[in-house]
Amino acid sequence: MRSLDRAYGLATHEIAAAVERILQTDVLVVENEQEVFTAMIELKEARGSFADAIIAALSVKAGCSCTLTFDQKALRLSGFKHP
Repeated sequence: MRSLDRAYGLATHEIAAAVERILQTDVLVVENEQEVFTAMIELKEARGSFADAIIAALSVKAGCSCTLTFDQKALRLSGFKHP
């Protein structure tokens, strides 16, 4: 799976801005809107990729105490731990 930045050639701030615009649009319903918002904030703060941030947010929502990963970038986000 390719990340948004590699797939579309977008900078991190462009991805965050696009997600923010989607969240502000009244005609769209966003599943797990709060988790998407949390991931967008993490992305704006340059803590990791949007994909990693949404995984972390959804894991918290599901009640997980942590998510195991070998991804060094993901480890910058709260909720991830190295096995």
